[in-house]
Amino acid sequence: MARNNKIHDHFFFFQAPIVIVILVKDKTNGLLAAQNMEFIAEANGLGVLYSGFFTTAANISGKIRKALKIPKGKHAAMTLVLGYPDVKFLRSARREALDVKYM
Repeated sequence: MARNNKIHDHFFFFQAPIVIVILVKDKTNGLLAAQNMEFIAEANGLGVLYSGFFTTAANISGKIRKALKIPKGKHAAMTLVLGYPDVKFLRSARREALDVKYM
């Protein structure tokens, strides 16, 4: 059934203008780099989506690996989808007070 779905140009990335696929030998360093990229992007007003779906697809599919020119010995650690969000929140959501005991 999944093979019957039409995959159009914006299937994976929701019409975002920028997509970054982090290629690494060591996954830990790639995930730390992705986290730092997210902090900087959000500090500059960009919205960030971690696309684990595309990351998994890039690691499994030979066609995607070939299209992205992923060299042997490297794999996709994370995919970041970036763009300016359509909405702006004027304040953060209300949170309940924490029930914490410090020792």
